[in-house]
Amino acid sequence: MTLKYFDNIAYEEIGEENDETILFLHTKLLDKWIWTRQKEGYEKYFKGYHCIFLDLPHHGESKSDGEFTIKESSRKVSEFIKDLISSKRIEKINIISLGLGSSIAIETLNENPQMIDNLILSSPEISDCKEMKELSVTNRLAKTQSEHLNEKPDQFIVKAYLRYYGISKEYYDYMERILDRSIKEEKEIAYESLNYNLPKDFSKDILEKENILITYGSKEDLNCTKSAIEVKDVFKSGKLIEIRKGNHLWNIIDCELFNTIAINFIKSNCIEENPKIKILE
Repeated sequence: MTLKYFDNIAYEEIGEENDETILFLHTKLLDKWIWTRQKEGYEKYFKGYHCIFLDLPHHGESKSDGEFTIKESSRKVSEFIKDLISSKRIEKINIISLGLGSSIAIETLNENPQMIDNLILSSPEISDCKEMKELSVTNRLAKTQSEHLNEKPDQFIVKAYLRYYGISKEYYDYMERILDRSIKEEKEIAYESLNYNLPKDFSKDILEKENILITYGSKEDLNCTKSAIEVKDVFKSGKLIEIRKGNHLWNIIDCELFNTIAINFIKSNCIEENPKIKILE
């Protein structure tokens, strides 16, 4: 795939000859590489769709100035979608999102509901209340990292990230990209992601939107579980499922299950029974 840019937003695409489109939005601090298994599964699962794998602002190969914010990132993603819809002469697109990408997808839906068809929100991260930035836990973590982790060899840090996400060393080179980011920028991204609050001004049509799927893994931290339930409480007509023994990057670890659930929901809003999932709607 050829790397392309729209207003400094980097992306790759497959199946651009197709009209129906799926935009993939990744989690914080990583980038579009997390969708490697979805790219590899295109012919089996997503054939007939235009799949776009985008680097969020301040991530991957996207070029960004200033501080990272979810609001500004959502604005840029919205502009990307508007241009896509205009150039392809289509009405809506589908979004599959993970973590931080889910926050940006929710903001995009709130500002431009007419552009979004099916929406899959995997492992959302919603804050109970917004911290004061100067007292944020991310500040303390950044201080610890600068004092201790930076004394460790790069290999130690990358392996720690691999263990945290539960993925194998075959992704070492991808995960190593985290080291290219400054502690300051990492802190900004983490703060925005961990302090995201749902909008208070959803329209009635958005609140009653049915084609929203919310997922989380049973092995994720408690915040993702609470966040998924909170999102379902807001979008009451949506669907909520738990992935048994799933963690944040279950789209990599159990890609066949992820791909099957995603494409079935986009095609028909159905969720097939499977011993690996628990339907909570």
